[in-house]
Amino acid sequence: MMKKYLAVLLSMVMVLGLLTGCGSNAPAPSSTTPESSSSAPAEAETSGAENEAPAETVTKLDGYKIGAVYVNGAGAMFEAADKTLRDLCASTGAEYVTATLAGYDDAAFISAYESLIDQGCDGVMVYTFSEGPISLIADMLDEADVDWFLLNRRISDDALREKVFSMKNFVGNSYCEEEQNAYDMVCELNKELGVKNLAVIGLAQGDLNGDLRDKGIARACEDCGVNLLTETRGIATVDDVTNAVEGIIATYPEVDGIFIVGGVVTTGALAGAAQALSNHGLSDKVSIAMVDISAGMSEYMGEGQPLKLVTGGNLVMDNILAGVGLINHAMGVNVDAEPYIVNTHMMSIRTPEDAKDYDEYCENPNQPVISGQAWFDTVIGQPLEKIVAFASDFSIEYAKSLHQ
Repeated sequence: MMKKYLAVLLSMVMVLGLLTGCGSNAPAPSSTTPESSSSAPAEAETSGAENEAPAETVTKLDGYKIGAVYVNGAGAMFEAADKTLRDLCASTGAEYVTATLAGYDDAAFISAYESLIDQGCDGVMVYTFSEGPISLIADMLDEADVDWFLLNRRISDDALREKVFSMKNFVGNSYCEEEQNAYDMVCELNKELGVKNLAVIGLAQGDLNGDLRDKGIARACEDCGVNLLTETRGIATVDDVTNAVEGIIATYPEVDGIFIVGGVVTTGALAGAAQALSNHGLSDKVSIAMVDISAGMSEYMGEGQPLKLVTGGNLVMDNILAGVGLINHAMGVNVDAEPYIVNTHMMSIRTPEDAKDYDEYCENPNQPVISGQAWFDTVIGQPLEKIVAFASDFSIEYAKSLHQ
């Protein structure tokens, strides 16, 4: 596959460099210098050992093919990730291909990754809704000698984690600390907004990320002295949520907080919960916190509105890190290190202005989050420590600075 030829080519370049000596000013064969751009923020600068090689000179990956699963109809988040990945591959000379899911069960994911292998991918970004198909997908990619990066999924099963991290083609893993994020949100509801009686609109049990969020909520309620009144699951429509919140208000008139756990129900859950609160004149008396980004958030935020705290945006960053990890690996960067492990922190949205800036700079299907030279100034060709710091420090303001 293409990566084998790249490895040979990189070795030849290193040997030629040694033979020609340190005084040569000629660029190494198969290298390129991307066009300069003013979009890179000042905080991307580093010094010392992390800058041993200039970030702007990297090996082109002409012919290297990266594959990803595309979740059709899933909204701006996946469209923004797709747009950003296309820019990443165009900036580094890689080819980008996708396989669209035919459904949302394990079999659909397995079929999609089979399609990416059949398309001749050299590296694949692996994203699944559950842990179930990971072992089989890993075996498929290993047998096909395809590098892969697991994104947005922290493996909970010890045996599976040990298997995956020992595989020769496994490049890395990015995920969010879901439990801690939910814990912090409940603590903020309590300490900053005075919430004492909380109702939860949750995901179906068995969703790994949802279960972790539930654990964080329960732990925070115990630590902060918040009463966890009730949990509602199996939500499918806006009307379902409106009816559920109507029932919560009737049964627990003391409710002063609602936590929407997130996932595919988020947009409907927010609209439904807001409608129920408005029906009872409680829009300014009950605070809503929500995990995962929802379209039209800004209209529910601000003075007299219920939505006080939203966290999310990590899935776009997960996709960025997966693509970057595969490209760096193919370029020979960080290849001697252990597999990447990067925590993608969720961004916090507390005001209508935050929501609008997030939509414009972090989840805009019409423009990449990062583009052109900024890739090389921040993550491409950079050591793992700098990439981890980039993910940790990324914020709405930082994303905004990349476009100014």
